[in-house]
Amino acid sequence: MEKDLLQSAQRAIRYWWISILVGIIAAALGVWCLFQPLITLFTLSTLFIGGFIVGGIFEITFAALNRENMRGWGWTLASGIISVLFGLLLLSKPITTFAVMLFFVGFWLLFQSLWSVGTAVELQMIKVKGWGWMLFFGVVGFIFSFILISNPAFAAGVIVYLMSFTLVCYGALRVYFGLRLRTLSKHLQ
Repeated sequence: MEKDLLQSAQRAIRYWWISILVGIIAAALGVWCLFQPLITLFTLSTLFIGGFIVGGIFEITFAALNRENMRGWGWTLASGIISVLFGLLLLSKPITTFAVMLFFVGFWLLFQSLWSVGTAVELQMIKVKGWGWMLFFGVVGFIFSFILISNPAFAAGVIVYLMSFTLVCYGALRVYFGLRLRTLSKHLQ
């Protein structure tokens, strides 16, 4: 069992570079958002609305194609219809889109930050050096995500800057995590 776990970990660690790539993309996106605030807000709201509509269409299609093979396919159909209707509602009320988007982004960043704190604790438990930086970036991300969720009026005014900084922190976190995985990979070989 331990041998299987070790082999599984070695296979997963082999792809350490993916975390670095994700980090570079996130940090670059954060810098771009900082210098293009109006385009960022428009793009975010457009993608947000599009995500609901396109995702809903795919859910409806999936439910319809699998209605004879899947129990409870009606729930997937209902979810798809609700997603499309919600997307169309947001499309008709662009101001509402920003408020809803703030909460979704805030909760996504909150989840990612909690993930990084948990991962930092796991790295500390297996004695990986530098785990504190991952914990630091996770805590910073948590603080900014909490601001997004708890104070949408404030966040609406500075969403681009908060998002930019949080994406840069998340990017740094992922690069750092990838470098830690690379070090761990070398030790396991």
